[in-house]
Amino acid sequence: MQRYQMISQSELEQIHENSLRIMENIGIIMTHAPALEILKKHGVKIDGKKAFFPRALVEEAIKNSPSSYTIYGRDPEKNVEINTERAAYAGPYGSPFVTDLDKGRRDGKLEDFINIVKICDRLENIDIQSHISCEPQDVAVKERPTAMVYNTMKYSAKPLMGSVYGYENAKHCIELAAIPFGGLDAIKEKPVIASIPCTLTPLSYDDAQLGAIMAYAETGQPQLINSLSMAGMTTPATIAGLVSLQNAEVLAGIVLAQCINPGTPVVYSASGSNADMSSGSLCIGSPEDAVVSLLNGQLAKYYQIPCRISGALSDAKIMDSQAAYESAITLMMTQMAGGNFILHAAGIIETYNCTSFEKLIIDNEIIGNLKRIDQGVTVNEETLAYDVIEEVGPGGVFLTHDHTVENFRDEFYIPTLSDRKPYEQWADNGALPIEKVANAKWKKILADYEEPALPADVDADMRKYMENL
Repeated sequence: MQRYQMISQSELEQIHENSLRIMENIGIIMTHAPALEILKKHGVKIDGKKAFFPRALVEEAIKNSPSSYTIYGRDPEKNVEINTERAAYAGPYGSPFVTDLDKGRRDGKLEDFINIVKICDRLENIDIQSHISCEPQDVAVKERPTAMVYNTMKYSAKPLMGSVYGYENAKHCIELAAIPFGGLDAIKEKPVIASIPCTLTPLSYDDAQLGAIMAYAETGQPQLINSLSMAGMTTPATIAGLVSLQNAEVLAGIVLAQCINPGTPVVYSASGSNADMSSGSLCIGSPEDAVVSLLNGQLAKYYQIPCRISGALSDAKIMDSQAAYESAITLMMTQMAGGNFILHAAGIIETYNCTSFEKLIIDNEIIGNLKRIDQGVTVNEETLAYDVIEEVGPGGVFLTHDHTVENFRDEFYIPTLSDRKPYEQWADNGALPIEKVANAKWKKILADYEEPALPADVDADMRKYMENL
């Protein structure tokens, strides 16, 4: 559902037309020879490493991109439908560092990675496990992609994401993820692992990301074709210019995926924002980030393709008030933009560089509030409650009425973290700031964690696969 129209339909079509002009006349650099060969066979003009996309091919690719599909988890109850109406939330992605109130900021380790997977598995508002919830820097670079996929599947039964660092890494992650489901043939119609190949802005793709697009398309796995643009640095400073350029990049990746395998499930994924002009650094907690999200949501709805909107983003360095208000604003934008795949839905601070354990818990609470808002209001004879109002009458009490008991649990969001107790009771319980309450909660999740069953033979097959790489 698109809740907020940032620009008019006419203005939206102007951006679309501008993107098509960019693709057809300026072109997109694509360095991967196999990708260029595929595009050439489908009518794309190739000049060296630059591809020029005809309008008709772009429009055909948009039409071939499905509006809905399911990503399957090891537990069928965890399957997630991706469509243009509902929102699915995925965990933090890409952070080299982690932080918590006890140990502070540090390099991510495999233990941290596993703990984040466990926490996200138990957070009721996180639907999909991301690939790099933190970078496990104590694992050899060559082994990281499959190590992250294996440990994600071992400690969570939710759908997951995989590597985009080249064709081979992507293929290994896909093949490994397929083992619990019966192999590659079994997952081609029932996808289990998503990815997020990214452009090299402006107007470029490198070998690794193009190879990843090819690997996921060949096996029918969903991919979030992504561009991370910086207004004033990698795109024009104007938001309309940024979105036009970014849209051209995303559409080019979608065209390649659909040329390889028409009907490949994709997500329109763009996460542009502005640069801080005093330092040149990316801003992700800015109002411009929110504006770009809203425009991306409009474009994706125009194309009828599920869209990715970034979630709880913040430039704050710790889990403080800045992290809270920036994350609340950016998460609100996901709903206002009609986002369908919300990456970085929890935990991110420091402009993508760090995952906070406490923030995972706090952002989960924000998402819970948003899901309640998204639930909307049911209007019928039961909910209008005329008979109840008549029975209780002026000056009466609704608290003890059966109608209240029967409805409040479904009608009200019951917080899992926020404190609504009277001041005296809060003070008697230790007068804890919410960060400390969140700290205690993630520790309890880990203390109570029970591993979802991964059959011993499947576990052995997955380990053997990794050993043979």
